[in-house]
Amino acid sequence: MKNKNIWNESNKPSLINSTKLYFQDMFVGAKRMSRADFWWGLLGMTIVAAVLIGLFGWLVTVMSINDFYWSAVWSIAMVMTLGYYLISIWNAVIRRLHDRNLRGWWMLSIVLPGIGELIMIVLACLPQRNENNNWAKFVEDDQYV
Repeated sequence: MKNKNIWNESNKPSLINSTKLYFQDMFVGAKRMSRADFWWGLLGMTIVAAVLIGLFGWLVTVMSINDFYWSAVWSIAMVMTLGYYLISIWNAVIRRLHDRNLRGWWMLSIVLPGIGELIMIVLACLPQRNENNNWAKFVEDDQYV
């Protein structure tokens, strides 16, 4: 049986359920995430972020030049949306690495131009390593809640 403290997995992965998981544990990397939830959630978060950034970008362009205050507010909202999107993706990849029984430090391979992105895509596409991997034992020993 899966320990719900370490698993970030929906019973039935779908666009809506998996996107909710992205929002639910946006700032938590100490869990694991299934492959289906990762990819459905990535699609959902990308759609949500694209709509919000597009809306805020449109609002910035329709503001008059004299109305600097509101244009600045919408610009900050646009940047914050992009920041939340990047944080959610970053943490989801870390949870996906944990599911593969790898440490989150593998995420630093993304700094290698070209090959780093390829490494992350391959690791995110691989199936779960096993249910009783080292990460599950590490989290249970630390009594993570």
